[in-house]
Amino acid sequence: MEREKRIVVGLALSCDPELLPVVEGLVSGLAGQLGFGESRQRNLQQGVTQACRRLMGAAGTYNGREVHLQFTGFPDRLEVVLEDEVQAAEEPAMDSFLLQQLLDRVSVEETGEGKLRMTLVMYR
Repeated sequence: MEREKRIVVGLALSCDPELLPVVEGLVSGLAGQLGFGESRQRNLQQGVTQACRRLMGAAGTYNGREVHLQFTGFPDRLEVVLEDEVQAAEEPAMDSFLLQQLLDRVSVEETGEGKLRMTLVMYR
């Protein structure tokens, strides 16, 4: 029964790059708790940090904007969903080669509510 346990953590983060260590620590802790190996933990941490940097950069100056993150830990994977109000024209820049190399699956979509949603997945 313990293997079926699901972990969900939500976070609203100001568009301030100085807060990225908070995200890195959370990703590292969740990945460790879910049993990811050290190299997979590092890749996951780098991928999520890179995605946050891109969203924060796309958001421009702080101006009270936030990036919303949801971390969902499943028995076989960790999914991280990032959401921000970003213009659709900025979408292609979000799906970079680096993210594809660090993570197992990366998807980028416009939600139709003026928001961009990135889903990052790493399997154990």
